[in-house]
Amino acid sequence: MNAQQEISQIKARIAQVYAQREELKQALETGALAPRAGFQQLEETDRLLSQLDTRFKGLWDASQKSTLHPAAQWAMNTRLEPAHLDCVAAIMLKILDGKCKMGEAEKNALTAVYDVVRERPGQSLGDEVHTLIAQARQGTDSALAAAIHAWRVRAEAHIPKPVMKGFKQMLRTSLPMPDPQEEPTP
Repeated sequence: MNAQQEISQIKARIAQVYAQREELKQALETGALAPRAGFQQLEETDRLLSQLDTRFKGLWDASQKSTLHPAAQWAMNTRLEPAHLDCVAAIMLKILDGKCKMGEAEKNALTAVYDVVRERPGQSLGDEVHTLIAQARQGTDSALAAAIHAWRVRAEAHIPKPVMKGFKQMLRTSLPMPDPQEEPTP
């Protein structure tokens, strides 16, 4: 099966699981389903939707490879150590926390790298951090901003400075950056 066929199958499966989710919600609202069992089923359905969405996005991004940011293409072809994957997540937290001193081109490049590697297992930063990052990228409120800040501080304290410093040096020397004149300004 080629990627386009798998994308079509996943889209159909997402629609099917989403319809199941809506039926579960309706059954919970009407009392046709006991809350304990219903919420457990709803949680399992949400988890399956998330997995399907992640797979769909990965396939979609791969099919759009020619339009990918050069940093994303670099990330696809670069083997990063688990500690470096933690560094990418920590830098994303810093960007989202508004404490990153990088220019927009660098932030865009790092975000493109993060989008490629976020599902690779890091050394110690895992699903909780990636879920938080995904939520913050959709928009923040004060509670979410506080959680991002707390995780950023925790991640920076956890990653040894020489590891982060070495990772940033590797980025400076090997990460392709678009010409600033070619990148549209926001």
